[in-house]
Amino acid sequence: MEIGSLAEWVEGLGELLAVSVALFLPYYQQRQENKKKNQRAKQVIISTAGTLLDQTEIQKSPNFVELQQFVSIYAVLSTNSKTINIVELGDNILDTIADNNVLNHDQKQIVKQNINDLKKLKI
Repeated sequence: MEIGSLAEWVEGLGELLAVSVALFLPYYQQRQENKKKNQRAKQVIISTAGTLLDQTEIQKSPNFVELQQFVSIYAVLSTNSKTINIVELGDNILDTIADNNVLNHDQKQIVKQNINDLKKLKI
């Protein structure tokens, strides 16, 4: 039995690397894309919820409507546990606001805590 020349071994190693890259590159790219989408979702919820803290007539605010629509659409599109966590925190913010037009001190603290939890959430 012959083990082959160095050129054959180098060729075999190159083929193995090519197959490995071909198999794992799509997984890596999808993971990076999900990470970017989740980061954008976090930013939208954080910035929109932050603008609602000191507003009056929250229910009539375009920011409130935007937040409701964004969270509901993103909930349908959620595909992994990290996305679900983002949506849950957005839902918590919406539940805290509920039907109120102005937030009291305790409600503001809860919304701020949810915003901080979103900021700390690792993607």
